[in-house]
Amino acid sequence: MNSLLETQRRFTNYVLRDLGQVSAVEGIKGNGLDAKQRLAIYRNNSQLGLTEALRDGYPVVNKLVDTDFFNHLARNFIQRYPPKAGCLLSFGANFADFIADFQPAAGLPYLPDTARLEWFWHEAFHEADAAALDIARLALIDPISYGNLGFSLHPSARFLVSGFPVLKIWQTNQEGYEGYGRINLDEGGCQLLIYRPELEVIIAPLNEAEHLFLNLLDMKLTLTQAVEQVITKDSIFDVQQSLQRWITNGLFIDFFINN
Repeated sequence: MNSLLETQRRFTNYVLRDLGQVSAVEGIKGNGLDAKQRLAIYRNNSQLGLTEALRDGYPVVNKLVDTDFFNHLARNFIQRYPPKAGCLLSFGANFADFIADFQPAAGLPYLPDTARLEWFWHEAFHEADAAALDIARLALIDPISYGNLGFSLHPSARFLVSGFPVLKIWQTNQEGYEGYGRINLDEGGCQLLIYRPELEVIIAPLNEAEHLFLNLLDMKLTLTQAVEQVITKDSIFDVQQSLQRWITNGLFIDFFINN
């Protein structure tokens, strides 16, 4: 006699991975239907629900490839990465990497990074709230300690580097967009900061130096340590201007002094 755990495993493999179609029926009561028909209902409903959850999280990807191809993507993704929890907020985290390895999507090289941007937007939107740094607290710091000062970034902060203009791709595929819709993939890539200081998720383009600077601060390097690396990329990088910009825009939530 099969244990409950074994029955659950066979059921899961059948519903989410299309595996074990014969053995999955064992021990299942149809309750008025043939057992195979009963299982097919669960499988179809589960696949449909998970596909729609992915579509909700990746509306631009869905728009770029059309509904039928997205359904094909989703079906293969679900088989490889079935959800591991009842809450679907984390379902789809591997979608960009999956697309990158999915041969039928090889002709769309910008699609994985577009998916990454959408996922980072999703993560930032659902990340915990955090109050912006109180500028008055910085005024109390002894100037001699400025070089050892470091900053904590908002927990929603995500960084994306792409060889494609994925921000423009994302923007032109938003609902109600009325601008010029053609994208030149040869115009170059971008460095982006995605974060949610208040209610709205912000996607901010960065130059190479500022992207490096913020990443180093996010790694808990001090201002001195960060600047030493940034000036090798941009000798005229304006640290004060950058700090003022991001303090004002709520990216920093705290600071520390590394003595």
